[in-house]
Amino acid sequence: MSKDRELVLVSLLQEATRIANEADSIADAGLPVIKAVCAATGWDAGHLCLPDERDRRVFVSTDIWYEEVPDSFGGLRSASEGLRFTYGGGIVGSAARTGRPVWTADVSTDVNFMRARIPGATTGVGAAIAFPITARGVVAAVLEFFTIEPADPDPRLLEIMADVGIQLGRVADRMAATQALRFGTERMERILDSCIEAFVAMDEGGMITGWNAAAEKVFGLSKEEAIGRRLADTIVPPRFREAHHLGVGRFLTTGERHVLDNRIEIAAWHANGYEFPIELAIWAVRDAMQGWSFNAFVHDITDRKRTEDALRAAYEHEREAVSRLRELDLVKSDFVATVSHEFRTPLTNVIGHLEVLTSGEAGELNPAQARMLQVIGRNSDRLRALIEDLLTISKVEAGVFDLELVRTDLTDVLVAARKAVEPRAKRRGHRLELRTAPHLGTVDADPEQLERALVNLLVNGINFTPDGGLIEMTAQHDGDHVVIVVRDTGVGIDEAEQGKLFTRFFRGTFAVREAVQGAGLGLAITKTIVEGHGGEIAVDSVVGAGTTFTIRIPRERPLWL
Repeated sequence: MSKDRELVLVSLLQEATRIANEADSIADAGLPVIKAVCAATGWDAGHLCLPDERDRRVFVSTDIWYEEVPDSFGGLRSASEGLRFTYGGGIVGSAARTGRPVWTADVSTDVNFMRARIPGATTGVGAAIAFPITARGVVAAVLEFFTIEPADPDPRLLEIMADVGIQLGRVADRMAATQALRFGTERMERILDSCIEAFVAMDEGGMITGWNAAAEKVFGLSKEEAIGRRLADTIVPPRFREAHHLGVGRFLTTGERHVLDNRIEIAAWHANGYEFPIELAIWAVRDAMQGWSFNAFVHDITDRKRTEDALRAAYEHEREAVSRLRELDLVKSDFVATVSHEFRTPLTNVIGHLEVLTSGEAGELNPAQARMLQVIGRNSDRLRALIEDLLTISKVEAGVFDLELVRTDLTDVLVAARKAVEPRAKRRGHRLELRTAPHLGTVDADPEQLERALVNLLVNGINFTPDGGLIEMTAQHDGDHVVIVVRDTGVGIDEAEQGKLFTRFFRGTFAVREAVQGAGLGLAITKTIVEGHGGEIAVDSVVGAGTTFTIRIPRERPLWL
């Protein structure tokens, strides 16, 4: 390359730099740069393509064209109008996708020159080149240049044009920065106006400079009325104004801050001349040109204060009611415990005399008498079980229901539970089955209470299974736990009621409708016993298909027990 041509290309770069520094947009810089390139390189025409406003990945032709000889590229210009160059489409799309110049030595033979397919578009067109203009790593525009004759790639020209693209990219960078700043300012104003909290700003001279829509509602002043007024005379109650002036002055002279960067509750002044409670958050920002700016979010807490006062009064009332209920609950518990104890003694005597009568020690009984005594015996047992349940609930409520965990043969407990309910199952014609895993071994348990829990589940199955049904109990190992399952083929439990099963005194719809015996305490006590062993109990039931209770307890006493 000759020295003169090198100087021309360097001058081109300098001219492009000057244009880029003076231009406000790529569109403004486009035509001067195209003219400068054509003058320096001898290319015959130039053209600017910009991203589509709706889809930045598509480039479209603009009306920024330059031709050394007017209308010499009329066919190409007409063909370019309305074309959309997607990423990779044509030389414009290829330059946009790769970010690198694309040189076509002869447009008539280059399949990537899309406009060659349009009749008359490439008449009088030789070579073409597309230069990307990149800003912040994104192609912001593509410059096209054309010659009348075909031309082979010129490495030095490509290098210079790449630098020209970089210079024009700075225009795009400035545009993006300006747009971002404008957008950021507008966005901040929209955010503040849509904020439910009042926003107020004050300069270091004490004048209001910021006032959003919420502030208009909170303080009763429009933005036009508030901006430019002294903040102290506008929203600070008269009794606080002197302290306000002292605090601002102290901060400006010493930097000492008491309320800045904190959220505080204080009184504010309304335009109608009255005080009201607010929650205030203030922060200060310093600008090199304008000095300090004080900004605050203000929230009217009048309703909250009223609600707090109402809640405080309601809480005091509730506290008194709870205290009274506790007293009544203690009285109830004491009453239940006392009555249960009082019932237990005569009932024990009744059961004792029944045993004497049924044993024949007091004389032989005829069949009718024996049947009546059996009925009396069953009801006595039922009453004794209810008394024991009431006493247990009283102990639980009093916090004195303690389990005595010892090493216990689990199989013995399972067998004892089955044996305890066997007579009841036989009367209903039920099949009562027990299946356990081999070598079930021992667990840390209170054998009497664990048996009681299992009996409750078995009785529940017997009561809610039609005559001739199946109640089975299984037990197996599960790591360091054992799992006991009690399953029946009974009526099942509605899903809506399953969450209430372990609630004291809860009786399901079926139990109430069919008058099934029970006070609704058995499952609540069972849950208490299982959890007292460090275990858990779950229920799975389908109406009409039966119910399954699953108990899972650790083999050894948990550390927290």
